[in-house]
Amino acid sequence: MTTNGVVRTDAWLEDIIDQPEEICKKIDPAVKNARAYYEYLLFFGMYRPSKMSKNIFKQLKAANAWEKINEFYKKYKKLWNGPEIKIYILPINGLNRSLIRQTNGKSGVTFKEKMILFLGPTEDLKEWESLFVHEYNHATRMSYMSGDPLNYTLLDSLILEGLAEYAVEHYCGANYLAPWTRVYSDKLLKRFWNSDFKDRLTIKKKDPTHDNLLFGRKFVPTMMGYAIGYKIISEYSKNNIYSIGEMFSSTSENFITRNIFDD
Repeated sequence: MTTNGVVRTDAWLEDIIDQPEEICKKIDPAVKNARAYYEYLLFFGMYRPSKMSKNIFKQLKAANAWEKINEFYKKYKKLWNGPEIKIYILPINGLNRSLIRQTNGKSGVTFKEKMILFLGPTEDLKEWESLFVHEYNHATRMSYMSGDPLNYTLLDSLILEGLAEYAVEHYCGANYLAPWTRVYSDKLLKRFWNSDFKDRLTIKKKDPTHDNLLFGRKFVPTMMGYAIGYKIISEYSKNNIYSIGEMFSSTSENFITRNIFDD
């Protein structure tokens, strides 16, 4: 049985880096459709088999990525009294140039009991730390939330993303904020909040409209939901002093103390 903390996926990658679906089966042995699971992880940045992916893997080994991430895990687990989870490290999709540009070569996805980080080489360990802070903030917040994540509302997701990126700013500095935190003007955020978001805050994650709004699809700009979530938490923090415990345990509705886009 795999213990919690950083899983030595480097051993898997040594043997089956060219079989990403087999990697997926190791991450979740209960998965029924490994191909679909792999395609889901591709959306978040998982590598495609290639010479570049093997090269990224070599660079991650040389940089002691598994040990470094485990240090972050111990640090923030203690600081936040966070949950015990499994952490899987895999190469990022280096062939996706837009992904690399938008994320500075790092990405990830978090579930209630596990986190999957897609890393590229970096000369600045704060890049990896900022990703870890964002994703482990999710895991900690989710440990306080009841029910199936598929039943999270759009508001839950906005707050989840806003809190995670606000934690990046607090612990790593504004230089490590994701580009989507500053790409949209308050005027544009207000426009989409009023036209698309504020009357749909109760829709569930299992409704396709949820992800269309959160990630920015159809007629919604890319990552608009994330940007609005960060705006909500930033505005809340200007008017409220709250502890780390409150940040994780407060209801999502608690962060909407007023219309954040009122003039």
